[in-house]
Amino acid sequence: MREREKNERTRHSEHFHGLAGLKILCPFLILLGSFSLATGAGWTDYTLDIGDGYEVLRANSLEVCIGKKGGGLIFYPQMYEDVGPVVGYQMNENYLLARTLGRTPRNRFEGDTLEKVDPHREFFFLIPKSTDEPVGPFTAKEFADALKEAGLKSEGWIQPRNPNFWTPFLGSLAFFAFALPFLFVKYFYISIPAVFLAIWLFRKMRIQRPTIA
Repeated sequence: MREREKNERTRHSEHFHGLAGLKILCPFLILLGSFSLATGAGWTDYTLDIGDGYEVLRANSLEVCIGKKGGGLIFYPQMYEDVGPVVGYQMNENYLLARTLGRTPRNRFEGDTLEKVDPHREFFFLIPKSTDEPVGPFTAKEFADALKEAGLKSEGWIQPRNPNFWTPFLGSLAFFAFALPFLFVKYFYISIPAVFLAIWLFRKMRIQRPTIA
């Protein structure tokens, strides 16, 4: 009998600790889901004017492209094997230079055909303004040689950023506003620090400089 009671206490204790862990995890799942919905709704997409009639267009994390105003795309990463989103550009009189990350299969489950950004790889392109036809992809060394051959030099990459800070901010804020009342009622000891953390992250994103090495 005592052995049975001991087993019952053990089972209830494990169940209690499992529920406690779920309660701690729940606020973070809600906040993560809110952010995912905000990004999935297109609030982080943008069109950025980079001068001379060119634009950087972001459709999602993988499809960050280059196009012409009033025209179509002139650089679309998915046209090239393993090439990912544009993360930097340079402009001079005759050329537009583009820097991208790589892309790789996601492989989260068997049969997963989606891809994700590969931050460990990068590619480079030369886009003559006379033709608007990208030349590349180049590795870093190949790109340096191509610049030398064209009589060009790299003068620092500009990172494309959403020109409208408030659209993604307000979109995320709307979902947080929906989720937070539930969190404050039951998980105030976690949700309040989470709110301050979110505000700090948004401020950091806002003041971050737009140039990269």
